[in-house]
Amino acid sequence: MFSIVISVFNYDCTELVKELIRSCSVAKVDYEILVGNDCSTDPGTLAALKRIATMPHCRVLNEERNIGKAYMLYHLADEAVYPYLIIIDSDARVPADDFIEKYRQAAQGHDVVSGHVIVLKEALRKDNQLRHRYEFAAAGERALEYRRKHPYKNLCTINLLIKRSVFLATPFPKDCYQYGYEDTILGIDLEQMGVEIVHIDNPLIHNHIDSNESFINKTHKALHVLAGLDRFYQERIRISATALKLQRWHMLWAVKLWHRLFGSLERRVLLSLWQSVTLFNIYKLGYYSTIK
Repeated sequence: MFSIVISVFNYDCTELVKELIRSCSVAKVDYEILVGNDCSTDPGTLAALKRIATMPHCRVLNEERNIGKAYMLYHLADEAVYPYLIIIDSDARVPADDFIEKYRQAAQGHDVVSGHVIVLKEALRKDNQLRHRYEFAAAGERALEYRRKHPYKNLCTINLLIKRSVFLATPFPKDCYQYGYEDTILGIDLEQMGVEIVHIDNPLIHNHIDSNESFINKTHKALHVLAGLDRFYQERIRISATALKLQRWHMLWAVKLWHRLFGSLERRVLLSLWQSVTLFNIYKLGYYSTIK
């Protein structure tokens, strides 16, 4: 019934796989777990992947070069044998054994079912306050009622069930050549295809919170992806839509100037003194304006 697909780069997902095996056993479903190794270099990760390959119902597919999450997921979907995919991030954890059973029930009659992700307060460290605050600021948009009102806006490929044929029919991986905006692009594509997304309460725990520096560096990569997208997508994504509006009003130059003058200072503040989500969003818009 389910092909569970996990893209891995330098992260040990052994415990996640064990939890998924247990949850599949509880649900009594046919399943496989496909782990895509996106050219990991960490010795611990490589050793873990060898162990996972020996676990029941598990396969590990190794890439010789880093291809990114979107391409890896498509590769895994192409290799999958079951009609439904469950897409999960490697750094997630399963909080309850009925996780797969909830998806089994929800899959009947639906092509796309979205769980969601939660971040625990205990995950807060000194060096990850920015990402932690960012995640908690987004908690309102991850509430079930909000997701059901805006089904295409809050798609989350950390935790998503999707019919294999539907996933393979979407065009999104050609634009996601590295980290960033996979969820948003997939949601836009599914809306354009007229595919219904059903949202349920079936969370995973986001177990690994990026350090402040890692989060900012990943944001840079994502914004470069956004800058390279077709205008069709840019008009539907908040930060690029804002930049396009400012450009029409002949005000984008001011944002660029601000970032050139104060962007480095904003980054230093975000890394050391004041992990403000508002300041981070200002920094993002400024950075995007200089690369667009």
